[in-house]
Amino acid sequence: MTYTRRDTFLPFTRPMIGQEEIDEFIDSVNSGWITTGPKSAKFEEELVRYNGVKHCLAMNSATTAQEIMLQVLGLQPGDEVITTPMTWVSTLSTVALQGGVPVLADIDPKTLNIDPARIEEMITPRTKGIIPVHLTGLPAPMEAIWKIAERHGLWVIEDAAQAMGAHYNGNKIGSDPRSVMSVFSFHPNKNMTTGEGGAIVLHDDRFVDRIKRLRFHGIDKDAWKRFAKDGSPHTEVMEPGRKANFMDIQAALGLHQIKKLDGFNARRGVLFHRYLELLKGIEGLVLPWAGDAIHGHCFHLFVLRIQPEIVGMDRDAFVQALKDENIGTGIHYRPAHIHAFYREYYAKHPEALPKDGLPHSEWSGDRLMSLPLWPGLTEEDQDQVVAAIKQVLARR
Repeated sequence: MTYTRRDTFLPFTRPMIGQEEIDEFIDSVNSGWITTGPKSAKFEEELVRYNGVKHCLAMNSATTAQEIMLQVLGLQPGDEVITTPMTWVSTLSTVALQGGVPVLADIDPKTLNIDPARIEEMITPRTKGIIPVHLTGLPAPMEAIWKIAERHGLWVIEDAAQAMGAHYNGNKIGSDPRSVMSVFSFHPNKNMTTGEGGAIVLHDDRFVDRIKRLRFHGIDKDAWKRFAKDGSPHTEVMEPGRKANFMDIQAALGLHQIKKLDGFNARRGVLFHRYLELLKGIEGLVLPWAGDAIHGHCFHLFVLRIQPEIVGMDRDAFVQALKDENIGTGIHYRPAHIHAFYREYYAKHPEALPKDGLPHSEWSGDRLMSLPLWPGLTEEDQDQVVAAIKQVLARR
């Protein structure tokens, strides 16, 4: 078959916003409830129902949600939290901003998720908790992580920013109370979106009121009700808090996105497995693991790894070559410890890195790239992506 370059650029991802979301958004604007209001409360109820959890508290971003979780758990300067370098830097930065030390453990190269055996090696008397990341929407090996945490008296926070709708051992991510809290993201590139936004899910009643205070100035009650007929205009600030509340114009999107999420994820799964079939056997490409009955992928990303010694170019050159063919890609992620700030940070905190380094994270981080994947991607689009990959490889 003759190769034909695309006429238009195919983006790496695109949010799926339908007329239902648009109509709900307009209804919010016309109602006068633009910021936090009744639709935000209803969205939280839908998240509780969907995830099978006791509580859900939405806020302006997953990053802020994680900051608040760490504050509620009492993280102190010098306390250590073990996590993975294969994540967006906010996973580490939320710890560092609290004065804690993000300690890194290497990944399992098959899954790109944190390796429980490497977690155990990094535990010290200063370790307070573990933050596994469900990278690409593939659940981390939580059973092993929970056992380590129990053995050492540590808490577990699940960074589920990419894992809305994923399952672990038949249960929705975030639904197991062995994790003290879990956090989701609703950024436009996620499996469902509210424009921006995130949420904490949890089971422990003790934390709920304080999280509510901390997400809105430290006020002692649901502040959005203070202008309602049955509300009180008087408020009392109990402690310094953030301005991190979730808005009804965001909930307007989320109320319909959550209804569509399982369908979105199913379509992503079809495309993910179709990529696996179309790219199978191409020399120089390491294809991703699709999960299994225990690790129920939600197919947020399709990440392949380029082997430069075989394909004749490095990852960045490969990405540029695909861009020249009008194919967009992503890089998820450069290992966190190689960013400029963290290079300096770990030079001052060498104890927070394994003595033998992070070879699997660095090997993968130099080679990985994400192909276009979203529910609206067509088979024709996907065929063009694969054809462009083959064209680039044929030129080497």
